[in-house]
Amino acid sequence: MKNENTIIPIIGQEPELKAATGKRYVRSLEYEVIANLAMKQFVQEKEINFEGLLSIPLTERIPGLINDYGLKRAHRLIKMVLQEFCYSIPLPKSAKLSDTKIAACACDLILAAYEDQLSLEDLIVFFERAKEGAYGKFKGTLTHFSIMQKLEQYRMERSATYHQLKEEQEAQLKKMNEIPRIGDTKSIGEILQQAEVIPMTQRKSG
Repeated sequence: MKNENTIIPIIGQEPELKAATGKRYVRSLEYEVIANLAMKQFVQEKEINFEGLLSIPLTERIPGLINDYGLKRAHRLIKMVLQEFCYSIPLPKSAKLSDTKIAACACDLILAAYEDQLSLEDLIVFFERAKEGAYGKFKGTLTHFSIMQKLEQYRMERSATYHQLKEEQEAQLKKMNEIPRIGDTKSIGEILQQAEVIPMTQRKSG
């Protein structure tokens, strides 16, 4: 019969049995660097700076990156971000997305990026906040559907900020247009109405 206790005890000392621990998750250096930069720049006291995220140029957002570097490379990058998120969730491996499902979910993230012009920073901020439970906890299992459902909450918050900023800009433009400007062009009719009319009998000869 196999003896499970294979530790050889030291004389006068009882053997110490340690429970087997699972493999500890360690974030990749690449992801840690970009995640820390994104969080410092766009999250202050757990409040997302959507205005800052919306100011990222279109060429630097995910659709722009796809145009510059190709779909395959962009998909690989988004898949890496998603893998980092999945590995960090404290659930058994069997309760998380498989590599195939991660690849499929990354495709849906790209579609969402095209719909809302999301940036890579958007996804990183979303996933980091989702890990903190900002959009609710993952109950028992991490699924493709649950990730996209939580992303929808993020997109709605971002969209609300976008429309608010748009309304404010339109109001400012409207206010600027209402202010009289020096040197505005006037019609001939307006000039004649404002001109002083001198009767012909009062005009002096030169």
